[in-house]
Amino acid sequence: MTPVGSADLSANRFTVSDRSVAIALALVPFSSIGLARFAFGLLLPSMRDELSWTYLDGGIATTANAAGYLAGAILGARAARRFGDRTVIVWGSAGMAISLLATATTGVLVPVSFFRFLAGLFGGLAFVAGGTLATQLSKTTVPSALVWYPGGAGLAILLSAIGLPPLDSQFDDWRSGWIALGLVALVATAILAVVVPEHRPDHIAQSKGIVDRIRGLEASYALFGLGYISYATFVVAYVRDGDSDVSTMFFWGTMGAATMVGTFLWPPLFRRFTAGAVYPVTLAVCAGGVALIIINRSVIGAAVSAALFGLSALAVVGGVSAAARDRVQPQSWGGVIGRLTATFGVGQMLGPLLGGALGDTSSGLRLGLAASAAILAAGALVALGDYRRATTAAPASA
Repeated sequence: MTPVGSADLSANRFTVSDRSVAIALALVPFSSIGLARFAFGLLLPSMRDELSWTYLDGGIATTANAAGYLAGAILGARAARRFGDRTVIVWGSAGMAISLLATATTGVLVPVSFFRFLAGLFGGLAFVAGGTLATQLSKTTVPSALVWYPGGAGLAILLSAIGLPPLDSQFDDWRSGWIALGLVALVATAILAVVVPEHRPDHIAQSKGIVDRIRGLEASYALFGLGYISYATFVVAYVRDGDSDVSTMFFWGTMGAATMVGTFLWPPLFRRFTAGAVYPVTLAVCAGGVALIIINRSVIGAAVSAALFGLSALAVVGGVSAAARDRVQPQSWGGVIGRLTATFGVGQMLGPLLGGALGDTSSGLRLGLAASAAILAAGALVALGDYRRATTAAPASA
C-alpha cells in the first residue's frame, strides 16, 4: 500500500491512500467555491444593510472575486508545471484563507473588492492544480474523484448555513463571518498540506485538434459561469425581500445538503451514460432550480429551488471535467482544465455585474434571476448540441 503523502498516481490499482488524497482534494473547492465564493451570498444582506451598498456594489465585489479566479485559472496549469500541484494547492489555499480574514478589516468597497480579487486569484490557482490531480486519480485508481472534488463545496455551504447566521445575529456584525470563514479555510489548508502528495503534471502543447474537441464544452461552461453566479450571490437577498418565512439557515442548508447528496447521485449516471451525455442534464436541472424560485418564493418553492440548484450546480463542474477528460490525452488534462476554468471565469466575472445592474432596476432581483435561468437553459442546449456532434463525429474519426 502506498503511504499517504507519496501516492502512486500512475498505478492501475485502487489504494486506500489514493482515496484519502481524493477526499482531501475536495477541500480545495470547499474553500475556493464554498467559502470564498458562495458564502458571500450569506453575508451580502448584512453588508448591504450596514454599508448602504446597492446590489450593483455587491455585484462589483463578486466580479472582483471572479476576475481573480480567472487570472488564477489562466496561471494555474503553468504554475503547477513549474512548482508542482501540491505546492500550488497548499499555498493557494493559504492565500485564500488570509484574503478571507483580511476582508473583515474594512467596509469600503474598493479594498473589499481587492481582497475578494485575491481570494479568487489564490482559489483559481489551487482549483486548477487540484482538478488536475483529481482528474489523474479519476482515470487510474479512484473513478469518482472528479465528482467528489467539487462536492467539497457542498459541505462548506452546509457549514456556512449552520454557522454564519448565528454569528451574524450574536455579534450583529458581518465581520465575524469573514473571520470564521478565514479560520476554517486555514484548517482546510493544514489538512491539504499533510495529505496531498507531491505531483508534477506532464505538459503537451494544446494542438488545434484538442481545442476543437472542447470548444463546445467551453461555450456551455462559460454560459454556466455567467448564469449561475447571480443566483449564488443574490438569491438570499431575493428570498429575504419577499413575504415568505424562509430562513437563511434553512435555505442555504438545503442547498448544501443537496450538493452533498449530488456527490453520490451523479457518479453512477456518469458511468452508465457517459459524462458527455449527462453534463447537459446537470445544466438543465440547474436552470430549473433558478427558474423555480422566480415562480414560487414560498417555503416549499424555495426549498425545492435550493435542492435542485445544490444537486446540479457543482455536478456541472464534475461533468464538464469528466467530459473533457474523455476527449483528450492525459498529458493535456492540466491545460484543458485550465482553459475550461478560464472560460468559466469570464462568464462568472460578467454575471454579477449583469445580475446586480438588473437587480437595481424597478423589476428588482427577479429580473436578474430570470436572466440567469435563461442563460443556464441556453448552456444546456449548447452542451446537448455539442454532445450530439461529438458522438456523430466519433465513428468517422475512429
